[in-house]
Amino acid sequence: MNGGRQSLRTFFALWPDDAVRTELAQRATWAAKACGGRPTPSPLLHLTLAFIGATSRERMPALVALMDAIAQPPFVLDLDQCGWWRHNGVVWAGARAVPEPLLDLQHALASGAERLGFSLDVRPYAPHLTLARDAGRSPPSTSLPTRGWQVRSFVLVSSQQAPAGPRYDILHERALVAADPPSPSAAPATDASASNAATSAEIQFRVSAQKEFP
Repeated sequence: MNGGRQSLRTFFALWPDDAVRTELAQRATWAAKACGGRPTPSPLLHLTLAFIGATSRERMPALVALMDAIAQPPFVLDLDQCGWWRHNGVVWAGARAVPEPLLDLQHALASGAERLGFSLDVRPYAPHLTLARDAGRSPPSTSLPTRGWQVRSFVLVSSQQAPAGPRYDILHERALVAADPPSPSAAPATDASASNAATSAEIQFRVSAQKEFP
């Protein structure tokens, strides 16, 4: 990380484990050869959840707290689709059926970052993993085998430009964990107890309001 008070260029992402990364690197090499582009280097392979942009060091704890407040279960992302965007020459891998937990996670991060005052991309979210850049044609119709990616965590990443190319550093990782089941000893409130609690809260509010607004 840079010294001083210089801001960082940050984003939230899914980060492949070693096994998934190895296979994606092979697909990136295939995509570049088939489409005439440059493969994404293996260490840079990721799936962006939300791009934050320039972030001062003072605001980093707020992003970390946002991540740690999210409690969602792990999920499987089936990478079974490959495409090409003509306007920017990107060959990408994606999923025909995007898992609902992925969309929930992305929404929680994006909306949370907006509440913190960050200005995010307003375009609809299109989850994809960049395999190659500067490609001049679409990949062949030959379908690639589905790669099931067991997603168990997400990360906050900083991006720095260097003469040899971009460098990514993981700043914080948050595990995806299933929510704890309700305790069997915690009996649900009955209608009567719920009504009494609501009445008590209403009385307390009225008393407080009378003190504050005579």
